[in-house]
Amino acid sequence: MSVSISGLVSGINVQSLITSLSAAYQQPITQLQSQEATQQTTLSAWGQVQSALSSLQSAVAGLQNVTQVNNRVANLSNSSAVSASVAANAPLGTYSLGNTVLAQAQSLYSQDFASAANTAVGTGTLQIQVGSGSVTSIAINNSNDTLNGIAAAINNANAGVNAAVVYDGTGYRLTLTSSNTGTSNAFTVGVSGATGSLSTLAYSSGTGSSGLTQSQAAQNASLSINGLAISSASNTVSGAIPGVTLNLLQASGSTSLTVANDANSFGQSVQLFVTAFNSAMSTLNQVTAYNPNAPSGSTASGASGQTGALLGNAGIQGLRTQLLNLISGPGAGTAPGSNFTSLASVGITLAGDGTLQLDTTALSLALSSDYNGVTGLFGQVGTASNASVQFVGTGSGTQPGTYAIDITSGATQASVTASSAVPSGGLGSAETLTITSGTTSVAVGLASGASIDSVVGTINATLTQQGLAGITALNNNGSLELQSVGYGSAQSFSVVSSLAASSGGTGIGTTTLSASGTDVAGSINGQAASGSGQTLSVTGPGAALGLQVSVAGQATGSLGTITLSQGLYQRMNTLLSAALDTQTGFVAAATNGLNNTISGINQQITQLQDSASAQTALLQQQFAAMQVQVTQLQSVGQYLNAYFPTTSGSSTIG
Repeated sequence: MSVSISGLVSGINVQSLITSLSAAYQQPITQLQSQEATQQTTLSAWGQVQSALSSLQSAVAGLQNVTQVNNRVANLSNSSAVSASVAANAPLGTYSLGNTVLAQAQSLYSQDFASAANTAVGTGTLQIQVGSGSVTSIAINNSNDTLNGIAAAINNANAGVNAAVVYDGTGYRLTLTSSNTGTSNAFTVGVSGATGSLSTLAYSSGTGSSGLTQSQAAQNASLSINGLAISSASNTVSGAIPGVTLNLLQASGSTSLTVANDANSFGQSVQLFVTAFNSAMSTLNQVTAYNPNAPSGSTASGASGQTGALLGNAGIQGLRTQLLNLISGPGAGTAPGSNFTSLASVGITLAGDGTLQLDTTALSLALSSDYNGVTGLFGQVGTASNASVQFVGTGSGTQPGTYAIDITSGATQASVTASSAVPSGGLGSAETLTITSGTTSVAVGLASGASIDSVVGTINATLTQQGLAGITALNNNGSLELQSVGYGSAQSFSVVSSLAASSGGTGIGTTTLSASGTDVAGSINGQAASGSGQTLSVTGPGAALGLQVSVAGQATGSLGTITLSQGLYQRMNTLLSAALDTQTGFVAAATNGLNNTISGINQQITQLQDSASAQTALLQQQFAAMQVQVTQLQSVGQYLNAYFPTTSGSSTIG
């Protein structure tokens, strides 16, 4: 009998069987990976939507509060004579500027010295006085008696004078220049206890004893504005024209200045908005595109033969409709009687695909015709009927409309006026005023003989240098007046003199005088309002809640009306903010849901991959065990074949 089982092992491809079974285990994993890819495509589409809407929101922000930024421009016929900057809401107008004289700083120079570092000039004390200010004493001794040493000592003293040493080709000279321009910053140099040549550094205007030579006299800037003479200590002139700062550049220069609406800047903001809107609308169209010829299961974003990944999404379709309605609908709260009540009326029209087309010529003409009316279609604009009232801002609940303004009392500055005028011959003796605001006190030294104008100049220069620029001195018909620059109850200060009021001095006296401003008071739209300085804010319930206006002057009673437009920015920003809100917005809800779904799929894939690996390992173990058993059977077969030869008629196994 013959037994053979050798064919049992050679007839089985173990690795092929394991690979086939493992592939079967991978099928559900492959299906889940396909689902994940679809979800990732959808998530990517939502990312495109979020990015496009965020960019649109940033662009539309450029249309906000157009009355506060980019709404005025200064046009000059001769920009080499004068340059100008203009603040928001500066009054429109045209001005003729001429007869320009530039401000100068006083400059002095010394005699020649052989060396700047090695020649001893002399010792003693220099006394520098700028204007009617206090005297700064500077000690010169053997350690600093060269030109370089003296210049360094003067600069370190912060006396209001800048010192330098220059070489003129034959020798070295000390130069002194006032730190600031203007006649009030002219200075003198006194010398006491002098040895050597230190006395040659003295200078006093109008005397023959001066050792220093004046190379340039202190001089105020001046110009005429529409024929009115204006003077300034510096070449920067502020306040002469409301909201305009002039920088004088050329002596004897003349120019015309026009303060106009800045239509160009606003037109650029509109162009940026149109571009961003078209980009956002293109993205929304792409991710929701429908192609009837798209292959089954296609979810790519709108290319030929493909369907948008977000086709049919209600949130996107609703937002798209609302955005288009804002573009095509009428403006909210537009100015009464305006010819421009829709975006179409200023050159912005809708194309068939929901994108915008901008006619820049039509927009420019509209802005030239009615700047406030046009800008009110885009941003938040308040138009007051009274020149004393200006729009400041709104709160989140302020509604567009026209509101009446009623003022009970205007805001005031903190102000103190001396009890008597400064004598026509000047102060009878030296006097010190101590002015205090908050925690800051400044002592102002006034020289004997100082006139009212010198007193005013010295006080203002000292207050500016010592950090109390919010208080200014004025000549009130010969009497000294101190006044806060700002308005309202937050403005307060006190002043006291070292001399009695009856001593022939400033008239302030030794009894401390205190002053505080008051806030504007009134109502808007019949609603309660609170004042802070010149700003009146509506606090009572109603449509005007949160509206803020600035009221200048002391006029009371009815001050006309203010019309508030709520332009495209406010309404579109509300829509976009709701859509993009990280907690409640539909974009965040969709992306969060997709991320959770993808996370769940990944967990299932991981579990199935672990299970497939375990099953494959088990198969390998089972086939390995079978191999052992087959090997053993082969050994038995070989033994039987040897024990029962084939000649004895044995049968064969296998």
